[in-house]
Amino acid sequence: MEKSKYKRDWSKYDENVITRYKLMFPFYVFEHWWDLLAEENRNARTKYKAPKEFNEFLAFLHIFLPYRAIEGVLRALEQLKIIPTSLDYSTIWERVRNMNITFPETSDELEVIADATGISTNTGGQYIVAKWGKTRDSKFLKIEIVMDNNEFNVINAEVTSNEVESAVKTVKDLQDKGKKVKKFYEDKTYDANEVYKTGVEVVVPPKKNASTKRHLARRKAVREFRKLGYDRWREEKGYGVRWRVESLFSAVKRTFGESVRQVLLGK
Repeated sequence: MEKSKYKRDWSKYDENVITRYKLMFPFYVFEHWWDLLAEENRNARTKYKAPKEFNEFLAFLHIFLPYRAIEGVLRALEQLKIIPTSLDYSTIWERVRNMNITFPETSDELEVIADATGISTNTGGQYIVAKWGKTRDSKFLKIEIVMDNNEFNVINAEVTSNEVESAVKTVKDLQDKGKKVKKFYEDKTYDANEVYKTGVEVVVPPKKNASTKRHLARRKAVREFRKLGYDRWREEKGYGVRWRVESLFSAVKRTFGESVRQVLLGK
């Protein structure tokens, strides 16, 4: 087997990994604590002890720790004078449970990329797989992400049983807000009439058995794909930009693993 000529710059790679995790934690809240808190308490009837941005840090801790453990961590951070005050169990629970997750506002004109991936709901380990096989009690959550191709921001992320339906809904929601969606990049899963009915330029490789007797735009797209062939079609349409959302999935799975675990809100 021929040895690959590619040589990874490990120093650069290691630095990128370090930077990734540095940016992942919302450390900025510690540096700007009082400014953020003053802004939150400006028109509040009840004065808060910690800014709402601190909730992101609490939620991240809760991926790995129960609420009682987080309370202990906050007490230690207060003693070390990293934060000015700790929070009790009830406050931590309330803040994490009622977090309002929002996505950045999109520009007036944009191109979007959609993709979905499966996340396992069990972590049986190699012994279970070897004894019972991969398909025994194998269950997955399907996660779909719609991303802004220009800004690299996530527009929508949700658990879905029908990625075509949820992606179309996201596009229509953007259009209802007055946004102009110029292109929609997707894989073969999204080769459906519903996608073409949005009126957006759809960049999707058609399925092998794709019919040319249905929606006019889809009919035209199928014929164009067959005429150009995959390689030329891919280059002319810029289909390669889908690596961005695939890279996002890869980064998430490398960081948190390829399975989910149950987190009890009341614990």
